[in-house]
Amino acid sequence: MKKIISFLMTNTITYSIISLCIYAFYGALIGISLAPSIFVIYKFITILDLSKIVNICLLGIVIGVSVYIFFIVSLIVFAIVERLLTIGFKPGRYSIDSPLFARWLIYSGVHIILLNVVLPFMTGTPWARIFYYILGCKIGKNVFINTRGLHDSYLLEIEDNVVIGAETNISCHIFEGKELILDKIKIGEGTLIGTECYIMPGAEIGKSCNIGLYSYIRKKRKIKDKSMIMAIPGLDAKKVAEIIKEKKNKEEVNM
Repeated sequence: MKKIISFLMTNTITYSIISLCIYAFYGALIGISLAPSIFVIYKFITILDLSKIVNICLLGIVIGVSVYIFFIVSLIVFAIVERLLTIGFKPGRYSIDSPLFARWLIYSGVHIILLNVVLPFMTGTPWARIFYYILGCKIGKNVFINTRGLHDSYLLEIEDNVVIGAETNISCHIFEGKELILDKIKIGEGTLIGTECYIMPGAEIGKSCNIGLYSYIRKKRKIKDKSMIMAIPGLDAKKVAEIIKEKKNKEEVNM
C-alpha cells in the first residue's frame, strides 16, 4: 500500500489527476453549502419587482442575510465531513506515505478552506462552538474561544471556564522529518490563554493557569496548576543570563 501511495504522489500525471479530483470534492462541498442561500435569493428575485428601488434595497438585505446562511450551513457541512475524514485518527507517528496521512491531507484541505473563508466571521459565536463539538472537541461550560486556530481539535480537551485569546494557535499536529505526529492537548479548568500563543501536541496545561500573550508551549510539556507562563520580553542577553543565574541560586538555596 505504501509503495502505491508513494507512486501516486510522486508521479506527475497521477498526482495531477488526484489533485483535480480533490479540488472537485472541495468545490462540491462549497456548492452544497451555497445551495440554501442561492435558493433564498432565487425565491426573492422571482417574487420581487426589481424596477422599484425599495425592492432592490430589500434584495440587498436578503443577499446579506444569505451570506450568513452560507456561513452557518458550511460550518455544519464541513464539520460533518471533517469528522468523517478523521474517524480512527489516534495519537501517534505516521509516515507521509501511509493511508492515514493521505486522508489527513484531504481533511486538512477541507479545514483550511473553512479556516480562511468562514471561521474568521464566526469566531466567538455559539456556531463556532457547535462546529468544534461536531469535530469531536471536548469543550466544558463557560468556555470562550476567540481564535480560529484550533487544529485537529478532535484531539483537544478544554475544561470549564477557559478563555482562549485571539490568534492563538493550538495544534494537535506537527511534522518531524517525514512523519506526521498527532497528539492530544488538554487545557485545565479556569485557565486563561492570552493572545497569539502557540501550544504544541502533547501539552497538558493545569487548572487556573495564566498563559501570557505570545507564549510558546513545547510539545508534551506538562504545566502545573496555577502556573503563570510568560514569553521572554525583549531583554538584553546579559539581563537574561542574570535572571537565569538568580533562579538557579534560589533553587539551590531551597534544596
